[in-house]
Amino acid sequence: MIGILLVTHEDFGEAALRTAELILGKQEEAFALGCHRGDSIEEFCENVKASIEKLDTGKGVLVFADLYGASPYNIAAKASNTSNSKFRCITGFSLPMVIEAFSMRETCELEELTDKCMETGPLGIKELFKEIEIFDAKNK
Repeated sequence: MIGILLVTHEDFGEAALRTAELILGKQEEAFALGCHRGDSIEEFCENVKASIEKLDTGKGVLVFADLYGASPYNIAAKASNTSNSKFRCITGFSLPMVIEAFSMRETCELEELTDKCMETGPLGIKELFKEIEIFDAKNK
């Protein structure tokens, strides 16, 4: 099974993980780490690296970071230089992407799962009134 790690500012990742588990049920091989104001960046970096190593049971780890270029993303990028584990990192994630990862991680290889999650992201973004217009147009 591919491990899933959410690295974010504050408790955003933990909330995303809890919400995905509310929908799908308890998830094994999944962690969320939040970088809080005043935290040691070095310690957070070590926690990210250790979590990647722990979650990698042989199929790799998919890391979700909340914001491109921000500390959680940069720390995941740094871990790629020092980790012995195989992992991919997606930044700017959404709940539909996390749900897709949990739903597909037992049947995909890491690269395929990464691609599927990247495809899912834009598909989960909708505007209510445009969707109503599309629905109405199809049902006339």
